[in-house]
Amino acid sequence: MAETNIIGLIKSIKESLPKAEKKIAQAIIDAPEDTIYLSAKQLGEKAGASAPTVVRFCRRLDIDGFTQLKLMISSELSKLTDSGYSDISEDENFYEIKEKLLGNAHQSLVDTTSLIKEEEVNASIQQIEEADVIYVYGVGSSHLVAENFAQKWRRIGKIAIVEKDAHVMITLITGNQQKALFVGISNSGETKEVIKLMQLANKAGCQTMAITQFGKNSLSEEADVTIRHVRANEQLYRSAATASLHVQFYVVDILFHTYASKHYEDAIDRILLSRKAIKDYND
Repeated sequence: MAETNIIGLIKSIKESLPKAEKKIAQAIIDAPEDTIYLSAKQLGEKAGASAPTVVRFCRRLDIDGFTQLKLMISSELSKLTDSGYSDISEDENFYEIKEKLLGNAHQSLVDTTSLIKEEEVNASIQQIEEADVIYVYGVGSSHLVAENFAQKWRRIGKIAIVEKDAHVMITLITGNQQKALFVGISNSGETKEVIKLMQLANKAGCQTMAITQFGKNSLSEEADVTIRHVRANEQLYRSAATASLHVQFYVVDILFHTYASKHYEDAIDRILLSRKAIKDYND
């Protein structure tokens, strides 16, 4: 099991925190070495907040208390490398671009690995197993992830429908008579079209799954099950949502491999069958 990259996690969710908790996060990021020697009261005072705010901050991280947080920070400090995330700069050379993109991808995947919980994945797999049809929806770059999700499960015999037009998706959901699962994908968790469709799916009696960033957001509050990835710290220009796409595709891959491993023989048979059919068609 991967250890949580706790400082990376704090960095990733800082901007989405309430004002007081954001102060706590910034104080930890600025001086993690000092944090492990402070009490909750002392950290609160240093950050211009309070001890109860520190406790709330720990709960938001799914950590039992400040003592556990300090132990996690202490454990991480000896191996911490501040690779961070970076975006497009003027007149970069080819080597710098390669190294920057590799570093961004590596950092986002490492951070996401530490966040994904086995119980959430297992709950999602159960939803997929029980569904007669899966509706998948995302907007913008998340639509690419939705297409990838649907394509993977279609290859192993599930009926998976992805649709760009929200009006068409509304028709599909409301007219459905089968046991259905709606999968809403949104990096921010605040994409209004995805949230509205998930609310509609809930009313229509569908099971619902969200793939979104770690932390509290509107989409995760609507979903029966949420798979969380790191909030990639993409910079001002958010170059084609590169880092967030990496982690969303990675989450889909984890779900697919877990499902296929559990249903190994049937999944392999169907993959080979579809591969042969495509080959025969092309010959």
